[in-house]
Amino acid sequence: MLMSKDGLRIDQVNVSLTGIRVTRGPGGFAPHSAERLEGTLRLSFSDITAALARPEILDQLLVGVAGIAKPEITLVNGKDGGVKIVGSVEAFGRRIPIRASTRVRVENNLLLVSATHLEGLPLLRAIPLQLLDVVLPLKLPAGLAFTDVTTETGCFVLSFEGVDVPLSGLPASEEPHVVIEDETD
Repeated sequence: MLMSKDGLRIDQVNVSLTGIRVTRGPGGFAPHSAERLEGTLRLSFSDITAALARPEILDQLLVGVAGIAKPEITLVNGKDGGVKIVGSVEAFGRRIPIRASTRVRVENNLLLVSATHLEGLPLLRAIPLQLLDVVLPLKLPAGLAFTDVTTETGCFVLSFEGVDVPLSGLPASEEPHVVIEDETD
Protein backbone atom coordinates (compact mmCIF):
# COMPACT_ATOMS: atom_id res chain seq x y z
CA MET A 1 0.00 0.00 0.00
CA LEU A 2 2.74 2.48 0.90
CA MET A 3 6.20 2.69 -0.62
CA SER A 4 8.90 5.29 -0.54
CA LYS A 5 10.74 5.92 -3.75
CA ASP A 6 13.85 4.45 -2.10
CA GLY A 7 12.13 1.23 -1.05
CA LEU A 8 11.87 1.89 2.69
CA ARG A 9 10.21 -0.99 4.55
CA ILE A 10 7.01 -0.16 6.43
CA ASP A 11 6.90 -1.87 9.83
CA GLN A 12 3.12 -1.78 10.41
CA VAL A 13 0.02 -0.14 8.86
CA ASN A 14 -3.36 0.30 10.60
CA VAL A 15 -6.33 1.58 8.56
CA SER A 16 -9.92 2.49 9.43
CA LEU A 17 -12.50 2.96 6.65
CA THR A 18 -15.98 4.49 6.92
CA GLY A 19 -18.70 4.96 4.33
CA ILE A 20 -17.61 2.16 1.99
CA ARG A 21 -19.19 2.34 -1.46
CA VAL A 22 -19.34 -0.85 -3.50
CA THR A 23 -19.76 -1.47 -7.19
CA ARG A 24 -20.82 -4.53 -9.10
CA GLY A 25 -18.21 -6.15 -11.25
CA PRO A 26 -17.83 -9.42 -13.13
CA GLY A 27 -17.01 -11.26 -9.91
CA GLY A 28 -19.72 -9.69 -7.74
CA PHE A 29 -19.63 -6.67 -5.47
CA ALA A 30 -16.26 -5.02 -4.77
CA PRO A 31 -15.21 -1.99 -2.70
CA HIS A 32 -15.07 1.14 -4.85
CA SER A 33 -14.35 4.04 -2.47
CA ALA A 34 -14.48 5.13 1.15
CA GLU A 35 -16.01 8.37 2.39
CA ARG A 36 -13.22 8.58 4.97
CA LEU A 37 -9.99 6.69 5.52
CA GLU A 38 -7.73 7.21 8.54
CA GLY A 39 -4.63 5.32 9.46
CA THR A 40 -1.19 5.14 10.96
CA LEU A 41 2.00 3.54 9.83
CA ARG A 42 5.14 2.72 11.76
CA LEU A 43 8.65 3.17 10.41
CA SER A 44 11.33 1.62 12.59
CA PHE A 45 14.45 3.63 13.32
CA SER A 46 16.57 0.62 12.30
CA ASP A 47 14.95 0.49 8.85
CA ILE A 48 15.43 4.23 8.37
CA THR A 49 19.04 3.96 9.53
CA ALA A 50 19.64 1.19 6.97
CA ALA A 51 18.06 3.34 4.23
CA LEU A 52 20.24 6.31 5.21
CA ALA A 53 23.38 4.15 4.92
CA ARG A 54 22.86 3.67 1.17
CA PRO A 55 25.56 5.48 -0.85
CA GLU A 56 23.03 7.44 -2.94
CA ILE A 57 21.36 8.77 0.23
CA LEU A 58 24.69 9.59 1.88
CA ASP A 59 25.72 11.55 -1.21
CA GLN A 60 22.52 13.62 -0.94
CA LEU A 61 23.13 14.29 2.75
CA LEU A 62 26.69 15.48 2.17
CA VAL A 63 26.08 17.75 -0.81
CA GLY A 64 27.68 21.11 -0.07
CA VAL A 65 29.35 20.00 3.16
CA ALA A 66 33.09 20.23 2.53
CA GLY A 67 35.47 18.20 4.67
CA ILE A 68 32.91 15.71 6.01
CA ALA A 69 32.81 12.12 4.80
CA LYS A 70 31.54 8.66 5.70
CA PRO A 71 28.82 9.47 8.19
CA GLU A 72 27.70 6.56 10.31
CA ILE A 73 24.49 7.56 12.03
CA THR A 74 21.71 5.91 13.99
CA LEU A 75 18.34 7.26 15.10
CA VAL A 76 17.44 6.75 18.76
CA ASN A 77 14.66 7.94 21.02
CA GLY A 78 15.43 11.16 22.84
CA LYS A 79 13.74 12.83 25.77
CA ASP A 80 10.08 13.85 25.69
CA GLY A 81 9.24 11.88 22.52
CA GLY A 82 12.07 13.40 20.50
CA VAL A 83 14.62 11.72 18.27
CA LYS A 84 18.40 11.95 18.43
CA ILE A 85 20.90 11.27 15.70
CA VAL A 86 24.03 9.62 17.10
CA GLY A 87 27.10 8.36 15.32
CA SER A 88 30.25 9.72 13.78
CA VAL A 89 31.66 11.41 10.71
CA GLU A 90 35.10 11.52 9.17
CA ALA A 91 36.70 14.96 9.09
CA PHE A 92 40.35 15.87 8.55
CA GLY A 93 41.26 12.20 8.53
CA ARG A 94 39.75 11.56 11.97
CA ARG A 95 36.58 9.88 13.13
CA ILE A 96 34.54 12.44 15.10
CA PRO A 97 31.60 11.38 17.27
CA ILE A 98 28.44 13.42 16.76
CA ARG A 99 25.10 13.72 18.47
CA ALA A 100 22.21 15.83 17.24
CA SER A 101 18.85 16.75 18.69
CA THR A 102 16.12 16.89 16.08
CA ARG A 103 12.72 18.22 15.25
CA VAL A 104 10.47 15.77 13.41
CA ARG A 105 7.54 16.85 11.23
CA VAL A 106 5.57 16.07 8.08
CA GLU A 107 5.30 18.62 5.27
CA ASN A 108 3.88 18.02 1.80
CA ASN A 109 3.93 14.23 2.33
CA LEU A 110 7.59 14.30 3.35
CA LEU A 111 8.93 13.08 6.67
CA LEU A 112 11.47 15.69 7.77
CA VAL A 113 14.02 15.06 10.51
CA SER A 114 15.79 18.37 11.11
CA ALA A 115 18.88 18.62 13.28
CA THR A 116 18.36 21.45 15.77
CA HIS A 117 21.50 21.12 17.87
CA LEU A 118 24.73 19.36 16.93
CA GLU A 119 27.28 18.13 19.48
CA GLY A 120 30.70 16.77 18.67
CA LEU A 121 34.35 17.26 19.37
CA PRO A 122 35.57 20.88 19.34
CA LEU A 123 37.17 20.15 15.94
CA LEU A 124 33.68 19.82 14.48
CA ARG A 125 32.90 23.46 15.31
CA ALA A 126 35.75 24.56 13.03
CA ILE A 127 33.94 23.13 9.99
CA PRO A 128 31.37 25.46 8.41
CA LEU A 129 28.35 23.22 8.72
CA GLN A 130 24.70 23.87 8.08
CA LEU A 131 22.50 21.61 10.17
CA LEU A 132 21.01 19.00 7.87
CA ASP A 133 17.46 17.96 7.14
CA VAL A 134 16.98 14.26 6.51
CA VAL A 135 14.07 14.04 4.06
CA LEU A 136 12.17 10.80 3.49
CA PRO A 137 9.83 11.15 0.49
CA LEU A 138 6.97 8.72 1.05
CA LYS A 139 4.24 7.95 -1.45
CA LEU A 140 0.65 7.51 -0.37
CA PRO A 141 -2.15 6.27 -2.63
CA ALA A 142 -4.26 8.93 -4.37
CA GLY A 143 -6.50 10.90 -2.04
CA LEU A 144 -4.41 10.36 1.11
CA ALA A 145 -2.13 12.80 2.92
CA PHE A 146 0.05 12.65 6.02
CA THR A 147 -1.35 14.65 8.94
CA ASP A 148 1.07 14.12 11.84
CA VAL A 149 4.13 12.29 13.11
CA THR A 150 4.93 11.13 16.63
CA THR A 151 7.45 8.69 18.03
CA GLU A 152 7.23 5.50 20.02
CA THR A 153 10.10 3.38 21.24
CA GLY A 154 12.28 2.70 18.20
CA CYS A 155 9.90 4.07 15.54
CA PHE A 156 8.11 6.96 13.93
CA VAL A 157 4.30 6.78 13.85
CA LEU A 158 2.87 8.69 10.88
CA SER A 159 -0.85 9.47 10.72
CA PHE A 160 -2.64 9.85 7.40
CA GLU A 161 -6.17 10.44 6.18
CA GLY A 162 -8.28 10.99 3.12
CA VAL A 163 -11.83 11.79 2.04
CA ASP A 164 -13.60 10.08 -0.88
CA VAL A 165 -10.67 7.71 -1.33
CA PRO A 166 -10.78 5.34 -4.33
CA LEU A 167 -10.27 1.72 -3.29
CA SER A 168 -10.55 -0.02 -6.63
CA GLY A 169 -8.01 1.92 -8.68
CA LEU A 170 -10.71 4.01 -10.39
CA PRO A 171 -10.36 7.80 -10.44
CA ALA A 172 -12.03 9.41 -7.42
CA SER A 173 -14.19 11.57 -9.71
CA GLU A 174 -16.13 8.54 -11.01
CA GLU A 175 -19.31 7.84 -9.09
CA PRO A 176 -19.80 4.25 -8.01
CA HIS A 177 -22.50 2.40 -9.87
CA VAL A 178 -24.25 0.12 -7.43
CA VAL A 179 -27.28 -1.67 -8.79
CA ILE A 180 -29.18 -4.05 -6.56
CA GLU A 181 -31.75 -5.95 -8.55
CA ASP A 182 -34.79 -7.54 -6.99
CA GLU A 183 -34.96 -11.03 -8.51
CA THR A 184 -38.43 -11.82 -7.08
CA ASP A 185 -40.32 -10.00 -9.85
